[in-house]
Amino acid sequence: MDDSQSKPKKSDRLPWVIPEYCEACADCVSACPVYGLEMWETENPDFSIPWLSNPDACIGCGKCEEVCTWGAINMTAYVEDARKRMLTKQPAGLMKRSEEQKFNLREAANKKIAILTCLDSKLHVEEVLQENRDNAYVLRNAGAAATECVIRSLFLATEVLGIEEIILIGHRLCGMRVLNTKELKKVAATRMETDGRDMFGRPFKKWLQLSSDPQTSLKKQADILRESKLIPLEMPITGLMYDEYNGHIFRLFGPIENAE
Repeated sequence: MDDSQSKPKKSDRLPWVIPEYCEACADCVSACPVYGLEMWETENPDFSIPWLSNPDACIGCGKCEEVCTWGAINMTAYVEDARKRMLTKQPAGLMKRSEEQKFNLREAANKKIAILTCLDSKLHVEEVLQENRDNAYVLRNAGAAATECVIRSLFLATEVLGIEEIILIGHRLCGMRVLNTKELKKVAATRMETDGRDMFGRPFKKWLQLSSDPQTSLKKQADILRESKLIPLEMPITGLMYDEYNGHIFRLFGPIENAE
């Protein structure tokens, strides 16, 4: 037998476990076809969470995510981040980032900036900006989606308000990744008096712009902005992730001159 066929292909996705959502049911452990997940003890002796003890065994099938009814597991494309997190047993929140990755949003607002972030009330952007909040034009859209109305506002912010940088801010615990799309589709179809098959000119899930991976989604929104002819090619676009656990902000991509 060919060795390439006998060895499992390395996965380009790995499960990311969110302990705060987990109910310790172990359904994901039972569903794993390669027996990669196991229940791992936490600081609470009465509570265990699923953990991928050997990330290289994972085939990225996503069955653990499918069976989790609590939204405690999502498959992430940031494999190296997930692998380090699994191997160093860091279940709470995001990985510990290096100091170089920290981003000082308040200092960034020394110049005029436009911020696109999520509707979620856990994102206390205005508090972070402090005295520089008057320089920041904050747009909120569910999932920080760069929809047509957002691009319209960014066009005006660029041409009329003179912004110098666009900053996208996502967060790991975004509620958009655990929505019940079937129920939402029924509601939308009822209100629009249609069968719901083609209500918005494209599939309902794509219209909602849902993603189970907030970091990948943020990069996608940046690509949408860069491809828009209404946004100047030279406009800097920076992607940040907000850590709900400690209030820190980390840079994912984009200009580095504002990083601490």
